[in-house]
Amino acid sequence: MALPTSASVVERVTVTGNFVPAQRDLIVERALALNSDVLLMCDDDMVLAPNAWVDLCGLLEAEPRAALVGALYYSRDGFRPMVVDRWDENDTRSAVIPAFDREPVAVDGIGFGCVAIRVSALRDLAPPYFPAHVFVERGAARVRVCDEDYLFCARLRQAGYRVLLHPGVRCGHYDRASQTIAPRSWEAPEITRHERMAALVDGHPALVETREAAMSTPESRVRANVDYVVVP
Repeated sequence: MALPTSASVVERVTVTGNFVPAQRDLIVERALALNSDVLLMCDDDMVLAPNAWVDLCGLLEAEPRAALVGALYYSRDGFRPMVVDRWDENDTRSAVIPAFDREPVAVDGIGFGCVAIRVSALRDLAPPYFPAHVFVERGAARVRVCDEDYLFCARLRQAGYRVLLHPGVRCGHYDRASQTIAPRSWEAPEITRHERMAALVDGHPALVETREAAMSTPESRVRANVDYVVVP
């Protein structure tokens, strides 16, 4: 991986555990303690192009009001790009996948598979930095912790910063179970230049243009408390 020529010191931080929002918080704390300029976050199942960090940091430097720049990648099943617009934390089903080509575009939220964050913007936020949603799927008997990335992007935007997708920086998403990389092929610009939404088509999930998609019923919510018990 190439690094920006302006980078003078680089430190790698790895945090393990079973609650991703708190793990990301510890990484942010380390970046702040080091007085870093840029925090790069990358999941361990990302397949990066050699110049990914150079391109993301270059866009961050060129856009002073941007607090976060993210690469384009897809869900592990290759179904959808991990980026949202018109995202409402109180009804996440309202979100759409924004239109994009190869040029950077402002969005509401980006998945944290591969992002560059301006550390000075973090100082405008109060810790803990990463809230989260807990999705309870009764029918599937499954519970997932998620949306800490989109919620964090929402906090940045509320603080007056921009969140940018850099579609020219493209990362593969490795699935260990099938040993495949998604997407198998990148969507054509003729498709991605249109806003889309996830919908059921003939009983199967598909991405359709938003004017074709019927809005889902609102999500039901139950408020739960989470306490961080911090030890040295």
